[in-house]
Amino acid sequence: MSTPFTATHDLYVAGAGAGVIDRIEFDATTGRLSDPGETYPAAKVRALATATDGRLLYAGQTTDPPVAQAFSRAPAGALAPLATARLGDSTAYIALTADGTALFSASYHGSSVHMLEIDDDGVPVPPPVEAPGVGEKAHSALPSPDGRHLYAASLGSDAVVVYRRSEGRLEEVQRVAAPAGSGPRHSRFDPSGRRLYVLHEMSGLVAVFDRDAESGELTEIQQISSIPDDLGLTPGFAREPGGPTPGPDAIWCADLHFGCGGRFLYTTERSTSTVTGFAVDLASGELAYVGTWGTQQQPRGAAVVSAAGTEHLLVAGEASGTLGAYRLDPATGIPTETDATRTSEGPLWVTPVPR
Repeated sequence: MSTPFTATHDLYVAGAGAGVIDRIEFDATTGRLSDPGETYPAAKVRALATATDGRLLYAGQTTDPPVAQAFSRAPAGALAPLATARLGDSTAYIALTADGTALFSASYHGSSVHMLEIDDDGVPVPPPVEAPGVGEKAHSALPSPDGRHLYAASLGSDAVVVYRRSEGRLEEVQRVAAPAGSGPRHSRFDPSGRRLYVLHEMSGLVAVFDRDAESGELTEIQQISSIPDDLGLTPGFAREPGGPTPGPDAIWCADLHFGCGGRFLYTTERSTSTVTGFAVDLASGELAYVGTWGTQQQPRGAAVVSAAGTEHLLVAGEASGTLGAYRLDPATGIPTETDATRTSEGPLWVTPVPR
């Protein structure tokens, strides 16, 4: 989902290779990016999340032990360390409930998902609570818009697991199988919260689900490929710690985001450094392929920002150490690059916060 209609945004970029968080200013009316401004120490940072009001930023850090670090954020964008809390395992992904009362983390190498409650001051409160039986190589943990359910993607077990959040615990309510070897990775709710879209890392499939808001259960309505034949890619594989990357000829998808008020969906593919766009049927939720375009090298993380009727897709190139901005055509969904800037080494995640 895009951020509110405000011209100036602070972009916080997790530079995993450098162990810092970059702050980059973005003018969402012109599509221009500043050079990185301040950088903030965050050893082995892998993922970021921000509170709805923008006053707090959280970093998931695969240190020893792994921690979630909370930063307070000044109106002009500067960050100040607030608190740290131990995570249950190394993390590839963190997410907050919309009301800011809980933080979730997914551990790829630890094959686990955990929840940390957050107090009234925004401080994560240990101990972390583990979700039962998530499966192998968990890659994301996305809370529902109302915070009552959690949707965990188990890349290694080819499953999406639905949990109910109840009295400080996570209880499994459904396990949805994905095609063997497809590797569910990241998920995204449409702006209405009625549907869940899941990108599969190793097959490039996007699965579309209707969601029952009361039970949290999913019903699949579509599978569609984000990988056009002319990319010439073969199915990817699940990476092991320290193992080789699947590229350059294997599917290696990463992230997905909605743009243009939910009328288009964008996915990233790292081996070919491309972004694929789909048109969204707002009535049925089904996707129709629009196109595939070149982007920053090895696009691991992305985001969408809005201002004064324009929207931009932001893409972080992990291999190139760059962040690119692309204006989205509201009629066709086609992205056009407006600017790019250097980042610290190894950008994995970009989180926009409006001023």
